[in-house]
Amino acid sequence: MLRPNYSDLYKLTDIPLQSVLSRLFKGHMKSLFLLSLMLTADADSAESCFVSSLEDCMSINPTVREWTYGWTRHVLVHNAIAMLRPAIDGDKQPVSGNLGLNPALQAVMRLKNFERFVFVLSILEGYSDRECSQLLGPSARDIMAAKVRALENLATNLKCQLALEAVAS
Repeated sequence: MLRPNYSDLYKLTDIPLQSVLSRLFKGHMKSLFLLSLMLTADADSAESCFVSSLEDCMSINPTVREWTYGWTRHVLVHNAIAMLRPAIDGDKQPVSGNLGLNPALQAVMRLKNFERFVFVLSILEGYSDRECSQLLGPSARDIMAAKVRALENLATNLKCQLALEAVAS
């Protein structure tokens, strides 16, 4: 039998109802409990699972923390793509001054937008060429070609950066 008052379950977790996460869960308490009930098929087990899940979320269980971190990275990638709309044609090379970054990071930042996105997503973040293609639009073959150009330009940029630093010292 379903518990009639979900706010009682909320109180079991010692979560202040005004907190950000409690507001997030408040509208979804019934569906979360029903999910727990459907998975466990037992009211007592469902309640235990439900309460411990809320406690894990509130204590930022390492698993939840890792998921949150991963999801944030995912959303960040999508937001950056939406903001900059990197494309093969007409891609601009960003103009940024010396931000006091190490030479390798400066060399990455000097790549054209599309090349930089492909490099960061595929090489640093581990996205496949197919995933990059789905996110950025061009074919996987275009992604592979951009990755090669990015690596070549990165090497050139890094050599130039190190040469400039050697002359300046």
